[in-house]
Amino acid sequence: MRDGRRHSWFGGLGVTLALAIALACGLGLAGCAGSSSTSGGTGDDLGLVSPGKLSVVSDLANPPFDYIEEGTTNPAGFEVELMQALAQKLGLECEFLPAQKFDSIIPMIKQGGKADVGASNFTITDERLEEIDFTDAYIDSNQGVVTSAALAGPVEADYSSALDQAGVTVAVQAGTTGEAWARENLPRANVVALDDPIAALTGVQSGLYQAAVADLPVMQYEVLNSYSQLKVALQVPTGEQYGIVVSKDNPRLTAALDEALAATRADGTLDALEQKWFGSSEGSAGSASTAATAGSGDSSATDASNVMVEKATARPNENGGSGVIGGMDTRLTWEGTVHVPAGVSSVTLTLPEGSTFDGSSTRVTVLDGLDRVSVDATAKPSGTSLEVDFATPIPDGSLLRLEVTDMQFPAAGGDYSVGGSYATAGGATGSLADSPSISIIKNTPVQAVVNWLDGQAWVGGWNSVPFLNMFFKPQLLVTSFVSLFQGWLVCLALVVVAYPFAILLGLAFALMKISKHRVLRAIAIVYINILRGTPLFLQIYIMFFGLPMLGINIDNNVLGVIVIAINSSAYQAEIFRAGIQSIPQGQYEASASLGMTGMQTMLWIILPQTVRRVIPTITSDFITSYKDTSLLSSVGVMELMMFSKNLTTVSGNITPYIAAAVYYLIVTLPLTKAVGVVERRLYDAEHGAGPRPKEPGEATGEKASEAPAGGAPEPRASMVESLAAPFRSHVRTDGGVADAL
Repeated sequence: MRDGRRHSWFGGLGVTLALAIALACGLGLAGCAGSSSTSGGTGDDLGLVSPGKLSVVSDLANPPFDYIEEGTTNPAGFEVELMQALAQKLGLECEFLPAQKFDSIIPMIKQGGKADVGASNFTITDERLEEIDFTDAYIDSNQGVVTSAALAGPVEADYSSALDQAGVTVAVQAGTTGEAWARENLPRANVVALDDPIAALTGVQSGLYQAAVADLPVMQYEVLNSYSQLKVALQVPTGEQYGIVVSKDNPRLTAALDEALAATRADGTLDALEQKWFGSSEGSAGSASTAATAGSGDSSATDASNVMVEKATARPNENGGSGVIGGMDTRLTWEGTVHVPAGVSSVTLTLPEGSTFDGSSTRVTVLDGLDRVSVDATAKPSGTSLEVDFATPIPDGSLLRLEVTDMQFPAAGGDYSVGGSYATAGGATGSLADSPSISIIKNTPVQAVVNWLDGQAWVGGWNSVPFLNMFFKPQLLVTSFVSLFQGWLVCLALVVVAYPFAILLGLAFALMKISKHRVLRAIAIVYINILRGTPLFLQIYIMFFGLPMLGINIDNNVLGVIVIAINSSAYQAEIFRAGIQSIPQGQYEASASLGMTGMQTMLWIILPQTVRRVIPTITSDFITSYKDTSLLSSVGVMELMMFSKNLTTVSGNITPYIAAAVYYLIVTLPLTKAVGVVERRLYDAEHGAGPRPKEPGEATGEKASEAPAGGAPEPRASMVESLAAPFRSHVRTDGGVADAL
């Protein structure tokens, strides 16, 4: 019978998984069908989700661009009014949907069916253009680094020395170009991806993080209006341009929005909005008061005329990892400041043997301070060299940035520098100093599996289905399981270490709540009600942001253990209280008649029975606490959900979350099964299931006369034996017949 139940459970699990996969595929097909049905369009044939309405999705957490007005539920900000103006130009009603997390907006637009466009400070990048379309740019921007006033000076002088160090934590908004900049330029720092820049700034102000990186206009606005104790220590000249996100399946809407944008420029609407929200036209660009120049590379700064190399970095290309793998496409970012009075007409970058620029594309950005300068350029990749010719010379004092995508470093790995030369508008030439070295690693075994999957025909067919590609991409499943393993171990460690403390605290407060002393009862009631009556998310924020402001700095993982233990202890207290009060009053009276004290009664009679009764409930609460560790990702604890969030941000795919779900199930399913087994054994133990001998020796065939004379009682079992009793056989083992249990 037991074997039958075991096979039934595994069979049921298989059926459940099969039904889940079938349901997922059905939803995918339904989603595809729904998407196509909504693209039938309105009278204007724009393929809108709701006829006559332009549905906009945003995170509404980036003032002054988009936010929720205080005391209302109404969206406000520059982008909100811009979208309303564009909708009016198109003869549509503008509808802002409920706020979404920033890193979920592009997948939502890509899948279609819920929103027409995304507007939330989206920087136009080549990586994003592979997934969705952008309208023409409507404003320029840069990145800002915010620190405490004390740290602002060192960061302004040399941000690499001040921030790119082990033990430094930098907060960013997940999925933004600010996060990409931090991970690429601060590889030794701990970069924490949060849901919005407000959480990042709050963490810096409390002392939890050393710096926050986000869009410069947002940082300037918040420091001026809300976080006056902080300072914009660095203005990073990235030359970003914001655009509106549109699905690739709706080019008509993209074209219509481009026309509407052009109309708002022509009639002065766009300038008026910039004047209102930023104080001047092109106000978001800012002024170059503390523009960032890394200064970390060698240069010829002493020469009268030169191009000073500022930096060269490579974007991580390891699926699920943070390394730059040789022999695989990556993106090289090179920056140099022009100190040539006549201007620079061309730049040539060179790489070591084994590298290649063949098949690459180059994006050129020229900045005068923080203002973008329009320059047409032609890139000519040829093996290990890349020549970039400019239609007009790059002006003296400008920052030149070359972003080369789909180039490769040597497959053997190693540390490599970027060199080269330049030509001036007057015909003179000069050499570029070698850039700081870039560390390249060999191909990893996991990446080799991914490369093999890339070449499989069935994988291509699988990924051609949008739903399967977004949620179950094979390549990402492989890398996610490997990359998330460390986060899973952290998740397990947090709850395993926290739970014993939670049990002890819970038992203590349970005893206090049933105590005869009013003060103890009052303390327990307040403790339990507050912790059970407020969200764990709020408790996490108070602990992580409040304690540093009181001068109490605790390691994030240790603080995570404390929060989980305290929160769970309130629930444990109620579990133990109910268990203790479920013991019949007669047992207290019987113990008293035997001369046992109240303490002895509780320790030897009541608690062993209580623990046995509450084991299933405690195990269920352990499962809940295990899953609740995911909330710690909101404050940057590097547990399972934080790892999966980072992977999702980098990949723009939901698959890492599916891998995380599997890791959660690895623990929850066996524990759920164990709870059922324990409950059955406890029930059988309490209700006398299974054959038991009624008289000494009956089960073993002993004669009654051979039983212990006078029915002498057996030695009293220890507490451990009492607790373990329900899990052992109910018959004696001295030759008797095995019990059914």
